[in-house]
Amino acid sequence: MRISRRTGGRDQPSLRTIALEVAGLATALAFLPQVAGGRAAAVLVPHPGWIAVLILAARYGSSGFFAGLGASAGAVGIGSMVAGAGPVAGWNRLDSGPDLMAFGACLAVSWIASWHLRRQADLDERCRALSDRTSEAQGTIETLRGVVVTLRARVDRSLTSLSFLRDVAARLEGTNPTAAAEGAVDLALARTGASAAAVKVGMGSFQRLLAVRDARGPGMLTPLSLQGADLTVPIRNGKDRVGVIALWGIPPSALDGPAAHDLEIIAAWCARALTVAAWRPTEQAGPARRVL
Repeated sequence: MRISRRTGGRDQPSLRTIALEVAGLATALAFLPQVAGGRAAAVLVPHPGWIAVLILAARYGSSGFFAGLGASAGAVGIGSMVAGAGPVAGWNRLDSGPDLMAFGACLAVSWIASWHLRRQADLDERCRALSDRTSEAQGTIETLRGVVVTLRARVDRSLTSLSFLRDVAARLEGTNPTAAAEGAVDLALARTGASAAAVKVGMGSFQRLLAVRDARGPGMLTPLSLQGADLTVPIRNGKDRVGVIALWGIPPSALDGPAAHDLEIIAAWCARALTVAAWRPTEQAGPARRVL
């Protein structure tokens, strides 16, 4: 919902407009009647100039009352001079009962109008505050829409990730050492963001690679070696070390405690299947497969 930023639903008049209104009303209701009444020797009680004061007081409150009172008084004096009397002649009868009642009515109207104007100003301020809050709320809504889009994309990726994890879990839980090694390599790469990983198994002096994933690019001709690995995680079956997971090109942000703990879990997960290859490599393990 949009709230209009216009003050009170209308534009405030300019000083020029107010001056023209004051001059026009004083001329029409104070100057011209005074000229006509002076030439006809008529007594204007109450004076029509009070109508101008009343209109301005109702429109602009106390400021309109004083502006209309001053303009009408000046117009009455000028009108008396034009009609041939002195400038004070038009003001001699302003202390009559009807004129005093007109003065009191104009003053009361100005007070009421001023109260309405103050209330209108308060309402305008509240309207501006609500408009600002609405604009902020709309900005928040747009931000939340962007978050929803992002979360929806993450949900789609999560569905794919669940399929990936199910496949990896099936390989790690299986009895094929090569499949288990490849699952451990894939899961370690996904967890750390490394550029290369390998699983090496063997007991004593006999060790061999079961799975290698090297995504360093065709320009990297340096062979992978355990001595140059960024991180190695032993694979243990009880107290026996049956292999190792080695990773290269790990981002610095991924070298932390939680990542090391997750790699230990991966190593323990594939230990049962790799133990067979460590003890009986010629019977259970095929040739190492290099996955790019």
